[in-house]
Amino acid sequence: MKAMIFDADGTLLDSMELWRQIDRAFLQAHDYPYSESISEQVETMSLAQSAEYFRQLLAGRETLSTAQIQEELDSLCADAYEQKICAMPFVPQFLEAARQDGYAMCVATASQKVQIISALQRLDLLSYFQFVMDAQEAGAAKTDPAIFLACASRLGSAPEETWVFEDAPHAAQTAALAGFRVIGLSPADGSSREAAMRRWCKKVVPSFKYLLKIGKQVNLG
Repeated sequence: MKAMIFDADGTLLDSMELWRQIDRAFLQAHDYPYSESISEQVETMSLAQSAEYFRQLLAGRETLSTAQIQEELDSLCADAYEQKICAMPFVPQFLEAARQDGYAMCVATASQKVQIISALQRLDLLSYFQFVMDAQEAGAAKTDPAIFLACASRLGSAPEETWVFEDAPHAAQTAALAGFRVIGLSPADGSSREAAMRRWCKKVVPSFKYLLKIGKQVNLG
């Protein structure tokens, strides 16, 4: 195994509740009722796709363009990435262990690249990664393997030589079907989400703590 590809939101960064809050705040600002099912739909989308989804929800009520909605969503989340969002537990320790073990690493995110870079830089984590790639750059959301394949190519590794770390079942499925070895970060709560992750992942753990060996080596076996 040569390389590692990390999701950002919910994997490296403790930001998933932020995105639910953004969905809620955006819809409330436009007098549209929020439900958890909306956030579940948006979770599988790139930011541009999310903006188009919201445009369709608001059709008949408002005449906002997809670009206007994307700009509004960007504004709602920019401050949080720049100042508030924390790393998930044991992420710094795991990244240091992976660097010591010689892995090439990058980030593949459905969020805006500039915001992820801002958060990683503030948290002193950016230097662990060769690059950050977002869905816009890859040309597809994580329901398509393009972003994972492009990342592996830039890292110089084949899919079967590359670990992918994800917290979302749809992304874990996409990576696994493309030949990557997937590690799932998911609460061990017996939920349907955990069951879906176990279907596609080599291992599912509640935090990076369970991927560390004594001596700061990674434990992915």
